[in-house]
Amino acid sequence: MRSLHAQLGAILLSFLVLVTGSAAATFLSIRAQYSDALIINVAGRQRLLVQQIASDVLLVDQGQASTGDLQAVDDAFAANLAALIDGGPAEVTPDRLVELPATRDPIIRAELDEVEAAWTMFHTDVAGLLAATPGSPQASASVAALERLAPELIRRADTVVDLYEAAAAEKIARVQTIQAIFLASGLLLLVAGTWLTRRRVLNPLRDLSQAATRIGQGDLDSPVPFQGLREVAAVALSLETMRSQLRASQEALRAWAGELETRVAQRTRELVALYEVTREISSRLEINHILRSVTDKARDLLGGDVAALCLLDHSGQVLNLQSVSGPEETVAGTRLSAQAPPADQVLAADRALCCGAANCAGGCGILAAPFRIGHMAAPLRVGDRVIGSLCVGSQRAEAFPAEATSLLTKLADSVAIALENARLYEQAERVAMLEERQRIAAEMHDGVAQTLSYLDLKAQEAVELVQAGHRPEAAGVLRQVGNVITQASREARQAIAALQDGPAHRCALQAQLAELAHEPQVNGGQVTVTLPPPPLDLPPAQSEQVLRVVREALLNARRHAGAEHVALYLEQDTTEATVIVEDDGRGFDLQAPVTDGHSHFGLSIMRARAARLGGRLVVTSAPGQGTRVALSWPARGANGAARAA
Repeated sequence: MRSLHAQLGAILLSFLVLVTGSAAATFLSIRAQYSDALIINVAGRQRLLVQQIASDVLLVDQGQASTGDLQAVDDAFAANLAALIDGGPAEVTPDRLVELPATRDPIIRAELDEVEAAWTMFHTDVAGLLAATPGSPQASASVAALERLAPELIRRADTVVDLYEAAAAEKIARVQTIQAIFLASGLLLLVAGTWLTRRRVLNPLRDLSQAATRIGQGDLDSPVPFQGLREVAAVALSLETMRSQLRASQEALRAWAGELETRVAQRTRELVALYEVTREISSRLEINHILRSVTDKARDLLGGDVAALCLLDHSGQVLNLQSVSGPEETVAGTRLSAQAPPADQVLAADRALCCGAANCAGGCGILAAPFRIGHMAAPLRVGDRVIGSLCVGSQRAEAFPAEATSLLTKLADSVAIALENARLYEQAERVAMLEERQRIAAEMHDGVAQTLSYLDLKAQEAVELVQAGHRPEAAGVLRQVGNVITQASREARQAIAALQDGPAHRCALQAQLAELAHEPQVNGGQVTVTLPPPPLDLPPAQSEQVLRVVREALLNARRHAGAEHVALYLEQDTTEATVIVEDDGRGFDLQAPVTDGHSHFGLSIMRARAARLGGRLVVTSAPGQGTRVALSWPARGANGAARAA
């Protein structure tokens, strides 16, 4: 796995498996402890029942208690003993019954058999007492026998309780061992992730930075190391190509190496930026997130037992189950014909239908019959097109009030729009990725070829000047070349340093925007900045999106607009923050066909970043009237803390 995504994904997946296993072990342990506690309570109750029988025997013999009470206690002991041995209902308290599993432990089972044998003799004497006349010799003999047998039966009942407690303690010890294994595995994964980041990312980037420094100082003999992930290796390859070309040309080509380094550095920055955009586009499928969350939301909002979302297939003939919220037994299948009634009635409706056992009972045929006793079904519409249905079911008739249909209709409309937007964003991201790769390939090929051709011409010019005896003119050309080389070296070091940027320390967005606006490569420091308080603190992921949109807008103003003045300012209130870039450049017609592809691609990326913020991008421009780019995104609180993306 040469990709950082694949390696970190494997570590995260392993960690998820460990967490899931730990949670499952804990859940099973709790269930086992609960079951063991019930069994121990029942076993402990047997001792109390024996003591109660012994007490009731004396009272019965003295005529102070009824035989019915003694018989009830006797029956309760027998029933509990049978439940402990073979499973079944048992009495925890006089008014509470629980279901016990059969005892499978051979040691406990053997001890229970001993208790059963002792109980048989004990029960015989109880029966004799119940059959005898109180105060008679037969009753006295039964009482004496019961007083003799009761301590032994109590001792054996206590032994059974001890055995059950020992078995429960052994289960807990096993679970603790498993949890310790999970903890150790998690720590190992953490160590592996740290090692991976240092070895495959930080160290290679450090080596690239050192190589760039050597090249900037004139060391063209030391090769650039190729190591780390393929993304870093691609940058190293570009740098190594540049070094080889400069070395092959020696003094003649060194005069023009500055321009070559400038172009390579520019292409490197573009490659890194485009890679980050591609990674963000492909990192998460929002459609799946919408499908998972909408059924939970529909079920909670409407108080149903189950909610299901189905989407039409490409033919429009079949509804396929995509997401369900509720127990597994609530779903009867995963496919349903969209042409058969009453499913076609639901899809043809313009609002949610409230169905029951007597009307449109199959409107949500994807649900099991018990959960269609009361249910609602709504079509998912995007304009005039139906893409699926959303159903909420209940086991109770008339579970949903009449106004619930309006709520489900609005929810279905919102879901349909969200799904369509997610699908369109997904398509736009795929197209943008392909355009990005093609543009990188074309620009790098053309840029390097043109640069080499230009260097060749200038080298020949310098040689001709020397051969013609115009050495002062040739020296002037070479001095100019030296200045360009120095500038290119500095920009190359800046480009490589930018590749090492990790999560910077978190500071207010105003400070980050001000720093960006004064970067020479962005607009030469000629940007008017207005960034009023209060400080706007964003999570790193959100501030990264904002800064990249602003950077693209500033670069466009410098490269394409020919602007003399550029303004950057920030507006914020309790619900929304907006950053604006305005220039007085040549502007462009937003409705005109795109001819160069670059502006179309740049705007697509900027809009995609705005979507990731949950905001919007508004571009206003006209030929000769400059351009205004406004990025707005939701915020909450006076301090501008952004909502989670």
